Amino acid sequence: MPVEDIGFVILESEKISVSAACLQFLAEKNVALVICDKSHTPSAQLLPYAANLTSQETIEAQISATEAVQGRLWRQICRRKILNQAGLMARLGADAQMTSMKILASQVKNGDPSNCEGQAARMYFHALGPDGFHRDRDGEWPNAALNYGYAILRAAVARALVGSGLCCFWGVHHHNRYNPFCLADDVMEPYRPFVDQYVLGKVRPFDVPSRELTREMKARLLEALTCDVRLGDYKRPLMVALSYTTSSLAKYYLGKGEELLLPEFGS
Repeated sequence: MPVEDIGFVILESEKISVSAACLQFLAEKNVALVICDKSHTPSAQLLPYAANLTSQETIEAQISATEAVQGRLWRQICRRKILNQAGLMARLGADAQMTSMKILASQVKNGDPSNCEGQAARMYFHALGPDGFHRDRDGEWPNAALNYGYAILRAAVARALVGSGLCCFWGVHHHNRYNPFCLADDVMEPYRPFVDQYVLGKVRPFDVPSRELTREMKARLLEALTCDVRLGDYKRPLMVALSYTTSSLAKYYLGKGEELLLPEFGS
Protein backbone atom coordinates (compact mmCIF):
# COMPACT_ATOMS: atom_id res chain seq x y z
CA MET A 1 0.00 0.00 0.00
CA PRO A 2 1.42 3.44 -0.93
CA VAL A 3 2.17 5.42 2.23
CA GLU A 4 0.56 8.47 0.62
CA ASP A 5 -2.81 6.66 0.83
CA ILE A 6 -2.56 6.11 4.59
CA GLY A 7 -4.29 8.65 6.84
CA PHE A 8 -3.11 7.29 10.16
CA VAL A 9 -1.56 4.23 11.80
CA ILE A 10 -2.69 2.81 15.16
CA LEU A 11 -0.13 0.97 17.31
CA GLU A 12 -2.35 -1.05 19.64
CA SER A 13 0.12 -3.60 21.02
CA GLU A 14 3.00 -2.79 23.38
CA LYS A 15 5.05 -5.45 21.59
CA ILE A 16 5.36 -3.37 18.43
CA SER A 17 8.76 -1.83 17.69
CA VAL A 18 9.07 1.06 15.23
CA SER A 19 12.31 2.46 13.84
CA ALA A 20 13.12 6.17 13.83
CA ALA A 21 13.39 5.98 10.03
CA CYS A 22 9.85 4.64 9.82
CA LEU A 23 8.52 7.40 12.09
CA GLN A 24 10.30 10.03 10.01
CA PHE A 25 8.89 8.59 6.78
CA LEU A 26 5.34 8.57 8.16
CA ALA A 27 5.75 12.18 9.28
CA GLU A 28 7.10 13.16 5.85
CA LYS A 29 3.97 11.73 4.21
CA ASN A 30 1.64 13.46 6.73
CA VAL A 31 0.50 10.21 8.37
CA ALA A 32 -0.86 10.53 11.91
CA LEU A 33 0.48 7.89 14.29
CA VAL A 34 -1.73 6.87 17.24
CA ILE A 35 -0.26 4.98 20.19
CA CYS A 36 -2.42 2.95 22.60
CA ASP A 37 -1.86 2.16 26.28
CA LYS A 38 -2.10 -1.17 28.13
CA SER A 39 -5.89 -1.12 27.89
CA HIS A 40 -5.64 -0.65 24.09
CA THR A 41 -7.05 2.88 24.41
CA PRO A 42 -5.44 5.69 22.33
CA SER A 43 -3.16 7.65 24.64
CA ALA A 44 -0.86 9.69 22.38
CA GLN A 45 -0.31 10.71 18.78
CA LEU A 46 2.54 11.88 16.58
CA LEU A 47 1.94 14.60 14.01
CA PRO A 48 4.33 16.05 11.43
CA TYR A 49 5.73 19.58 11.83
CA ALA A 50 6.16 20.33 8.14
CA ALA A 51 2.84 19.21 6.67
CA ASN A 52 2.18 22.65 5.21
CA LEU A 53 4.72 25.03 3.67
CA THR A 54 2.82 28.24 4.54
CA SER A 55 1.90 27.35 8.11
CA GLN A 56 3.65 30.39 9.63
CA GLU A 57 1.38 32.80 7.77
CA THR A 58 -1.72 30.79 8.64
CA ILE A 59 -0.83 30.37 12.32
CA GLU A 60 -0.11 34.10 12.68
CA ALA A 61 -3.60 34.85 11.33
CA GLN A 62 -5.10 32.19 13.58
CA ILE A 63 -3.48 33.51 16.77
CA SER A 64 -4.31 37.14 15.96
CA ALA A 65 -8.01 36.40 15.36
CA THR A 66 -10.27 38.65 17.42
CA GLU A 67 -12.80 37.46 19.98
CA ALA A 68 -15.58 38.39 17.57
CA VAL A 69 -14.07 36.22 14.83
CA GLN A 70 -13.73 33.28 17.23
CA GLY A 71 -17.30 33.80 18.41
CA ARG A 72 -18.66 33.63 14.86
CA LEU A 73 -16.66 30.49 14.19
CA TRP A 74 -17.96 28.78 17.34
CA ARG A 75 -21.53 29.70 16.38
CA GLN A 76 -21.14 27.95 13.03
CA ILE A 77 -19.56 24.87 14.65
CA CYS A 78 -22.20 24.60 17.40
CA ARG A 79 -25.11 25.10 15.05
CA ARG A 80 -23.91 22.43 12.64
CA LYS A 81 -23.14 19.99 15.47
CA ILE A 82 -26.67 20.33 16.88
CA LEU A 83 -28.23 19.96 13.43
CA ASN A 84 -26.15 16.84 12.78
CA GLN A 85 -27.23 15.40 16.13
CA ALA A 86 -30.82 16.14 15.15
CA GLY A 87 -30.21 14.33 11.85
CA LEU A 88 -29.12 11.18 13.68
CA MET A 89 -32.10 11.47 16.04
CA ALA A 90 -34.43 11.64 13.05
CA ARG A 91 -32.78 8.56 11.52
CA LEU A 92 -33.25 6.65 14.79
CA GLY A 93 -36.87 7.69 15.26
CA ALA A 94 -36.54 10.34 17.99
CA ASP A 95 -38.64 12.82 16.00
CA ALA A 96 -40.16 14.76 18.93
CA GLN A 97 -36.76 15.58 20.43
CA MET A 98 -35.37 16.34 16.98
CA THR A 99 -37.72 19.33 16.64
CA SER A 100 -36.47 20.75 19.94
CA MET A 101 -32.89 20.29 18.78
CA LYS A 102 -33.52 22.28 15.61
CA ILE A 103 -35.02 25.09 17.67
CA LEU A 104 -31.89 25.12 19.86
CA ALA A 105 -29.70 25.26 16.75
CA SER A 106 -31.54 28.36 15.55
CA GLN A 107 -30.93 30.04 18.92
CA VAL A 108 -27.14 29.71 18.92
CA LYS A 109 -25.49 33.14 19.06
CA ASN A 110 -21.88 34.15 18.54
CA GLY A 111 -19.77 32.37 21.17
CA ASP A 112 -22.86 30.42 22.30
CA PRO A 113 -23.26 32.36 25.60
CA SER A 114 -26.47 30.43 26.42
CA ASN A 115 -24.65 27.10 26.05
CA CYS A 116 -27.14 25.74 23.52
CA GLU A 117 -24.49 23.16 22.59
CA GLY A 118 -24.49 21.75 26.14
CA GLN A 119 -28.28 21.76 26.37
CA ALA A 120 -28.51 19.91 23.06
CA ALA A 121 -25.92 17.32 24.17
CA ARG A 122 -27.94 16.43 27.28
CA MET A 123 -31.14 16.11 25.25
CA TYR A 124 -29.35 14.09 22.57
CA PHE A 125 -27.76 11.47 24.85
CA HIS A 126 -30.91 11.20 26.95
CA ALA A 127 -32.92 10.39 23.82
CA LEU A 128 -30.48 7.99 22.16
CA GLY A 129 -28.50 6.46 25.04
CA PRO A 130 -29.62 3.45 27.09
CA ASP A 131 -31.83 4.09 30.12
CA GLY A 132 -29.99 6.10 32.73
CA PHE A 133 -27.05 6.82 30.43
CA HIS A 134 -24.79 9.73 31.31
CA ARG A 135 -22.03 10.86 28.99
CA ASP A 136 -18.89 10.58 31.08
CA ARG A 137 -15.42 9.63 29.90
CA ASP A 138 -15.05 7.24 32.84
CA GLY A 139 -18.71 6.23 32.93
CA GLU A 140 -20.48 2.99 32.15
CA TRP A 141 -21.11 1.46 28.73
CA PRO A 142 -21.29 2.66 25.99
CA ASN A 143 -18.92 5.45 27.10
CA ALA A 144 -15.87 3.29 26.35
CA ALA A 145 -16.99 2.81 22.74
CA LEU A 146 -17.66 6.53 22.28
CA ASN A 147 -14.28 7.37 23.85
CA TYR A 148 -12.45 5.12 21.38
CA GLY A 149 -14.32 6.45 18.37
CA TYR A 150 -13.80 10.06 19.41
CA ALA A 151 -10.08 9.47 20.04
CA ILE A 152 -9.59 8.16 16.52
CA LEU A 153 -11.67 11.00 15.09
CA ARG A 154 -9.62 13.51 17.07
CA ALA A 155 -6.39 12.13 15.62
CA ALA A 156 -7.79 12.38 12.10
CA VAL A 157 -8.91 15.97 12.71
CA ALA A 158 -5.51 16.93 14.12
CA ARG A 159 -3.82 15.48 11.04
CA ALA A 160 -6.08 17.53 8.75
CA LEU A 161 -5.47 20.71 10.77
CA VAL A 162 -1.70 20.33 10.55
CA GLY A 163 -2.02 19.64 6.83
CA SER A 164 -3.89 22.95 6.45
CA GLY A 165 -1.15 24.84 8.27
CA LEU A 166 -3.11 25.42 11.50
CA CYS A 167 -1.91 25.21 15.10
CA CYS A 168 -3.71 22.47 17.04
CA PHE A 169 -3.27 23.87 20.54
CA TRP A 170 -4.80 27.30 19.76
CA GLY A 171 -8.53 26.63 19.92
CA VAL A 172 -11.66 28.50 18.92
CA HIS A 173 -13.60 27.67 22.09
CA HIS A 174 -11.60 25.01 23.92
CA HIS A 175 -8.77 26.47 25.99
CA ASN A 176 -6.73 24.36 28.39
CA ARG A 177 -3.04 24.76 29.14
CA TYR A 178 -2.72 20.98 29.42
CA ASN A 179 -4.47 20.20 26.12
CA PRO A 180 -2.30 20.37 22.98
CA PHE A 181 -5.29 19.61 20.71
CA CYS A 182 -7.80 22.33 21.60
CA LEU A 183 -8.51 23.21 17.96
CA ALA A 184 -9.01 19.54 17.08
CA ASP A 185 -11.57 19.31 19.90
CA ASP A 186 -13.40 22.30 18.38
CA VAL A 187 -13.40 21.16 14.77
CA MET A 188 -14.39 17.56 15.51
CA GLU A 189 -17.67 18.59 17.17
CA PRO A 190 -19.90 18.48 14.02
CA TYR A 191 -18.30 15.14 13.08
CA ARG A 192 -19.14 13.33 16.34
CA PRO A 193 -22.54 12.02 15.10
CA PHE A 194 -20.72 10.08 12.38
CA VAL A 195 -19.15 8.05 15.21
CA ASP A 196 -22.33 8.04 17.29
CA GLN A 197 -24.35 6.46 14.48
CA TYR A 198 -22.64 3.12 15.08
CA VAL A 199 -22.77 3.09 18.89
CA LEU A 200 -26.04 4.87 19.65
CA GLY A 201 -27.67 3.45 16.53
CA LYS A 202 -26.89 -0.05 17.84
CA VAL A 203 -25.29 -1.10 14.57
CA ARG A 204 -23.78 -4.58 14.80
CA PRO A 205 -21.82 -5.41 16.94
CA PHE A 206 -23.19 -2.61 19.15
CA ASP A 207 -26.69 -4.09 18.98
CA VAL A 208 -25.90 -6.30 21.98
CA PRO A 209 -25.07 -4.78 25.41
CA SER A 210 -21.40 -5.24 26.25
CA ARG A 211 -19.05 -4.65 29.15
CA GLU A 212 -15.92 -4.33 27.05
CA LEU A 213 -14.76 -2.95 23.75
CA THR A 214 -14.03 -5.86 21.41
CA ARG A 215 -11.76 -5.96 18.37
CA GLU A 216 -14.84 -6.17 16.14
CA MET A 217 -16.23 -3.01 17.73
CA LYS A 218 -12.97 -1.13 17.18
CA ALA A 219 -12.94 -2.18 13.54
CA ARG A 220 -16.52 -0.94 13.13
CA LEU A 221 -15.64 2.43 14.67
CA LEU A 222 -12.77 2.83 12.23
CA GLU A 223 -15.34 2.63 9.43
CA ALA A 224 -16.59 6.06 10.53
CA LEU A 225 -13.52 7.60 8.91
CA THR A 226 -14.49 6.22 5.51
CA CYS A 227 -18.24 6.81 5.64
CA ASP A 228 -19.78 9.28 3.16
CA VAL A 229 -20.14 12.85 4.36
CA ARG A 230 -22.15 15.51 2.56
CA LEU A 231 -20.43 18.86 2.07
CA GLY A 232 -22.82 21.16 0.26
CA ASP A 233 -23.67 19.53 -3.06
CA TYR A 234 -20.94 16.89 -2.82
CA LYS A 235 -20.23 13.72 -0.89
CA ARG A 236 -16.76 12.83 0.31
CA PRO A 237 -15.26 10.14 2.57
CA LEU A 238 -14.99 11.56 6.08
CA MET A 239 -11.17 11.64 6.03
CA VAL A 240 -11.29 13.74 2.85
CA ALA A 241 -14.12 15.92 4.18
CA LEU A 242 -11.97 16.82 7.19
CA SER A 243 -9.36 18.36 4.89
CA TYR A 244 -12.04 20.47 3.21
CA THR A 245 -13.24 21.68 6.60
CA THR A 246 -9.78 22.55 7.92
CA SER A 247 -8.85 24.22 4.64
CA SER A 248 -11.96 26.41 4.88
CA LEU A 249 -10.99 27.29 8.46
CA ALA A 250 -7.51 28.37 7.34
CA LYS A 251 -9.06 30.52 4.60
CA TYR A 252 -11.43 32.04 7.14
CA TYR A 253 -8.54 33.12 9.35
CA LEU A 254 -6.68 34.51 6.32
CA GLY A 255 -9.71 36.58 5.31
CA LYS A 256 -10.39 34.53 2.17
CA GLY A 257 -13.75 33.05 3.20
CA GLU A 258 -16.74 33.75 5.42
CA GLU A 259 -18.27 30.32 5.98
CA LEU A 260 -16.76 27.07 7.20
CA LEU A 261 -17.33 24.02 5.06
CA LEU A 262 -18.92 21.71 7.62
CA PRO A 263 -20.44 18.21 7.27
CA GLU A 264 -24.18 17.65 7.02
CA PHE A 265 -25.61 14.51 8.58
CA GLY A 266 -28.68 13.52 6.59
CA SER A 267 -31.59 11.81 8.30
